[in-house]
Amino acid sequence: MIQSIKPKRDEMTALIQQAVGAVERREDIPFSQSCGRVCAADVFSRNTLPNRPVSRFDGIGVRFDDFAGGMPDTRQWREGREYVFCNTGIAIPDGFDTVIAIEDVEVLEQGIALHAVPKARGEMVNPVGCNLRAGEPLARRGDVLVPAHVGLFAAGGVATVPVYARPRVAVLPTGDELVPPTDQVPPGKNVESNSYMIAAYLEQWGAEAVCLPIAADSLEGIADTLQSALEQCDAAIIIAGSSLGTKDFTIRVLDRLGQVLAPELAHGPGRKSSLSVVGGKPVLGVAGPPMGAQITCDLYLAPFVAALRGVPYVRLQQLEVICDDPFAAHPVDFCERVHIYRGQDGYHIRSAFAPETTRAQMQAIANGNFYRPANTACAVGGKTAVELLCPIEAVPDRDLLPDILGEGGDRA
Repeated sequence: MIQSIKPKRDEMTALIQQAVGAVERREDIPFSQSCGRVCAADVFSRNTLPNRPVSRFDGIGVRFDDFAGGMPDTRQWREGREYVFCNTGIAIPDGFDTVIAIEDVEVLEQGIALHAVPKARGEMVNPVGCNLRAGEPLARRGDVLVPAHVGLFAAGGVATVPVYARPRVAVLPTGDELVPPTDQVPPGKNVESNSYMIAAYLEQWGAEAVCLPIAADSLEGIADTLQSALEQCDAAIIIAGSSLGTKDFTIRVLDRLGQVLAPELAHGPGRKSSLSVVGGKPVLGVAGPPMGAQITCDLYLAPFVAALRGVPYVRLQQLEVICDDPFAAHPVDFCERVHIYRGQDGYHIRSAFAPETTRAQMQAIANGNFYRPANTACAVGGKTAVELLCPIEAVPDRDLLPDILGEGGDRA
């Protein structure tokens, strides 16, 4: 059954989080390959480290009792008898319990001279278990594993780590007009590129993409392909075919096989994107035009994958900016690619879209999303907030738009 809801951004994000459950399949993988995965069970250390007292610094090991009366006469001290040399992290031989830093030791022709007296037994000694203790937790269920965890697993003697399997997501492009990537595009055809972009997003965000061949515009064909894919995958992305054309079958397929929760969005671009549940598995519909598809991925594929992985969805960083171009109001919410640069008075934005700008040119300069509510404009010099698509350190310190459009590039 098709719902009448046409959600705005926050509503769609909430709908995804409600409808998409975490994949609970588990697998054991080598600890060295666990970075970025989600831990499926508490992991405990098998080792106690250090397993002998070790020297905290380079120095000499001594017996603290030898200093009970103050500085002893060390002129007759011999290595291996009254003291031993100790290196950082190396176990101290039995019989010695304290370390003096090598900077406070002078080796003489006979004996040694000390320039410091230890104040307590065990000074400059790391005791057994000060780094790791057998049985203590190294990671908890639900943790997203980071490089520090990998180091802990290695030190703790953990050979394999239980993790949740990466969600398998089928990616199904549709359209009679599409051909696979080629440099010999037949007249009237177009290269199917969205599935490759979406697969890259999926892999980047921690899912496993299962790319399917282009499905022809056929109600039965799309239905059979989607149903077969969902038998083997945890979720699916279906691309295009959700508008009102004579060969747009996607929504009808989704309605036949399951429940359409949102047939389209209340914003553009990418308005003809959707969310459905088929056989208990979520299906995200992505609009066909590349820019709409890309923005849909920014806004909704990220929380979709986060929900499948069972991790929090972290929205893009916001940045306060000054508008160099006028941004017109739209009758619906609108998300626009913008070029952010750093000026003397703060960060500025310009529209990355111009009628003569190619997709490649836009990609070269677009480093932010400007999402604004319906009927909201921003005049030249106005202040607003945008979302960063790059690290803030990568924002250029000058406007790059003239370089892209060429000298005197017309943005009218």
